[in-house]
Parts: sequence; structure tokens; C-alpha cells
Amino acid sequence: MQKLKLSAPDWCFFRKEFKPEEYYRKLLEIGYSAVEMAPPERWKALRCAGLELINIGAPGMETGLNNPDNHSSLIPEILNTINLASDNGISQVIIFSGNRRGIADSAGLENCKLAVEKLLPVAQKKNVTLIFEMFNGFDHKDYQADNSKFGFDLVKSFNSENLKILYDIYHMHRMGENVISDITANLKYIAHLHVAGAPKRNFPDDAQETDYPAITAAVMKAGYKGYWGMEFITQAPVEELERAAALWKEYCKG
Repeated sequence: MQKLKLSAPDWCFFRKEFKPEEYYRKLLEIGYSAVEMAPPERWKALRCAGLELINIGAPGMETGLNNPDNHSSLIPEILNTINLASDNGISQVIIFSGNRRGIADSAGLENCKLAVEKLLPVAQKKNVTLIFEMFNGFDHKDYQADNSKFGFDLVKSFNSENLKILYDIYHMHRMGENVISDITANLKYIAHLHVAGAPKRNFPDDAQETDYPAITAAVMKAGYKGYWGMEFITQAPVEELERAAALWKEYCKG
């Protein structure tokens, strides 16, 4: 069984009233070893607390790589994000398809490939992994990569250690994917997992549609070595992150 690694994205847990040093020290105490998507002004605090910053997001979530009209402005911005990550010891940069806006999925995929062809050599040189994320089409209306096939087809076409998938279990469950078979069959192409209860991005306990005890046990047994990124919505961030850490330790025993 692989070692359990837990991370917590700042966007859904950090609160403006928190003192960064205290919050990050508490994360470490309750079982987390990494933070995601933290802004630069908090990088020093999280590292002083003993945590790793494992990823930052690139631009292009809505106006994205699927449209070649965006490439001239978007690609330089993503290259800047790759350089920023490399210069600051951040191993992953999250990239996106963007919204369809009338573009066919087949064309959108090919346009994403054209963009990645320009991004990947720099990512390889800088030792940064680009992680492509799929979203559900309910929360992110018109997002093009709203299914796992889109993302895996993109990543498999390059077969590079510097281009992987950020597989969000919440999003793909909402889209009707069989997440256990999806993840275990494509484990070599996945760098990172995100977790939330479906259908409302709630705390991932047994009251949700998603069977996380079965998912976690199967994925860990298959040999997953990356982080489980908790990305649920809560009014009690520290308390529920602690509860999630305890649950995941139990789930991994399955």
C-alpha cells in the first residue's frame, strides 16, 4: 500500500481572518503535507510551517487553449506561469481547455494539442509538470473538457512525464464517469486527484453519492503515489479538514 499524501487548496479553505502561519501549522498537525493554489504572499508562511506548495493555476479556464485565436496571448502567459513555478520550486501548473463557444470537441482537442506542443518543451526544460483538468458541465457551463476521454486523449498523444491529468473525482462523477475504472485504468497518466462529495461539492463522507471508501481503497491498491487534494466547500475548514484526514486514513485500510 502506498503512503497517503493529503493536500488542501487555499481557494476553498483559507479565510481572510486566518493568520497564515497558524493556519498552515495546523494543517501540518492534522495530517496535511501540501497546499495547492496559494497566492504568492502566503508562500513563505506555508513553507515555514513545513508544507509544500505543489501547484498553481495558469490562466485559460474559460478563454482557453481550445481556441487558436487565444494562443498568441495565452501561451506566453502560461509560459510565464511555468517559469514562475520553476523559479519557486512548484512542481505542477494546472492548465485548462476553456469553454467551447461553438468549437467542436474534435477541433478543440486538436487546438489544445497545438498549444501543448509549444508549452511542453519549456515545461520539460524547467522540470514542471503541466496537469490538465476536466470539469463538469453543470458548475462550469460550456467547458469543453467535460469528460475524461478529452483529457486522456490529450495526454496520451504526448506520452510525456511532464504532461499529466488532474483528475477531479467530484467533477467526473457528476458527468457520469466510472471513476474507479477511469482512474485505475489510466493511473500512469494521472498526477493528482481532487476530492469532494457529489452532487454539491460537500464534505466527502458516506452521505454523498460518491463511494469514497471504495474509490480510495481501489486507487491506493492500484499504486497511486500522488496527493489526494481535498477540494470541498465547508463553513468549518480546519475542523472538516481534520475529519477528512482521519477518514482517508481509514479508507486506505480498505
